[in-house]
Amino acid sequence: MLCAFGSPAIAVQPALPWTFTVSSGAVTVPFDALPPASSTRATAVLLLVPGYNGSGRELVIDAGWIRFAEERGLLLLAPSFRTTPEELKRRKGYYYPELGSGRTLEAALEKVRENTGVNVDKFLIFGFSAGAHFAHRYALWHPNRVRAFVAYSAAWWSEPEGSLSAVPALIMCGEGDSRHEATREFMEKALALELPWIWRAYRGTGHEMTPAVRRMSEVFLAHHASGEMTPMFAGDIQTYKFVPEKDKEAIPENMRVMLPSREVAEIWSKEE
Repeated sequence: MLCAFGSPAIAVQPALPWTFTVSSGAVTVPFDALPPASSTRATAVLLLVPGYNGSGRELVIDAGWIRFAEERGLLLLAPSFRTTPEELKRRKGYYYPELGSGRTLEAALEKVRENTGVNVDKFLIFGFSAGAHFAHRYALWHPNRVRAFVAYSAAWWSEPEGSLSAVPALIMCGEGDSRHEATREFMEKALALELPWIWRAYRGTGHEMTPAVRRMSEVFLAHHASGEMTPMFAGDIQTYKFVPEKDKEAIPENMRVMLPSREVAEIWSKEE
């Protein structure tokens, strides 16, 4: 079995995911959950939201995500949402958590809590494409529930708000992706609000998952899963060079992002 980037699967596979459904009105959404294989109880939930109408199960059984969750003591949870182009044109569908998908997720989190005992009060989110739509809008809707989120390459974005001042985020897009301009504009608005967010674009990258995107996502999520307080660094989003926090004034404010650890800063500074 190969993971998404072709590397060998981990030697020992944990048990198969637990699959369950949550119904809301006429809509039933499948969820897949996978606790760590070790006997240690998971310390937090990592929500993985796939691309348009994608399979959550495929993310939960991905060897790379399994390895990452095992190392960090995380329970993986992924929905398999469905919508239609017509719904999205009317600004409806699961891209908009306040219209129903958010409550469906919270019901799923409660089932996870009941069955595993894991704390679901605040959780991590990773979303690619359609998943990025859900990730950033869920954070806008219920910022108190989000420990940190990654939103990679949404086609359009809602306005960032000051209510997200305590919610770390990693916003990314490939420079070869048609979504790059909209994503960059969204991040510029976040910087103007002084939100604690990180921007990363990748040259020669289209609308695709790559090893660089995966590594950046993992180091960011790992830091916020740990809850550790570490020395911060300031990064220049023009050059992707970084300096210690004490030297941050060397970087223009509108080009500056704060990086929460040296490990995050070092991965952020690499193009590949």
